[in-house]
Amino acid sequence: MRLTQVLHREHIVVPLEATTIRAAVQALVQNLVDTGAVTHPEKLDQLLADERVRDVIHVGDRVLLPHLRTEAVDELVVSMGIAPSPLRAGARGEVGVEQVVVLVLAPPPSANVYLQMVAALARALRKEEVVDRLVDTTSPEEVLAIREISSLVVQPRLTVRDVMTQRVYRVYPQTPVRELLELMSRHELKAVPVVGEKREVLGVVTDRDLLRHLLPNIVRVGAGEGEPDSADGPAAEVQVREIMSRSVMCISEDQGLAEVASIMVNKDVERLPVVAEGRLTGFLTRGDILRKLFGK
Repeated sequence: MRLTQVLHREHIVVPLEATTIRAAVQALVQNLVDTGAVTHPEKLDQLLADERVRDVIHVGDRVLLPHLRTEAVDELVVSMGIAPSPLRAGARGEVGVEQVVVLVLAPPPSANVYLQMVAALARALRKEEVVDRLVDTTSPEEVLAIREISSLVVQPRLTVRDVMTQRVYRVYPQTPVRELLELMSRHELKAVPVVGEKREVLGVVTDRDLLRHLLPNIVRVGAGEGEPDSADGPAAEVQVREIMSRSVMCISEDQGLAEVASIMVNKDVERLPVVAEGRLTGFLTRGDILRKLFGK
């Protein structure tokens, strides 16, 4: 499948008259409704009512790729908008640098083609020169004339890159354990990769590793023998390198998703760091696979 089979001229909004990210998404949804691409508009009411757009991939600095599987459409549809100036995160939010918004909607059963389209768009729009040309366009025809847009082909199989979480929290061997604990608590993380100066994966710290390290404190407090070490106590001096698991399996962005899913099941692995050219680029969990392939 080519991008141009689902990105039609009437679904390209140039210029996109919006000042916030939410308004930009709403404008693209309305465009799809007005052109008849959305067959059940009432099923998008929640998306339009939300203050924040939840499923969004940030591609580089200037591109946003909101995507949703919804019963509002009967087939995969894509809409693109290019704002004349950077968008704000909210009505009172700071102005960012995002100007290109690409909205992908697909019916729930179309998991494979939906993820493949999102991944193909993300790969094409990572190139700064492509974004430069998009921002300079003044009409849908100019957008469709860009070679990387007109020739974009969706890959025939799903890879790790299509499903992985691309924004990954990470720590270093010298990171204090108390900082790691704060990070995991704040973002509700179950595991964090440990990387070196060149983002090479050196290990991983899981909630199990943390619990094992903190067990003596839990036992002492549970027995009524005082308070746990404070942020300034002895435990604060312990570094991540002392509790991390050094034996960690990494996978490549280009590996087939079916192959990796089989590895995770057979080896009972919950999550795996994703690397490209030796550098950490993402994280894949069994939950990612289930949610993106079979969730709504």
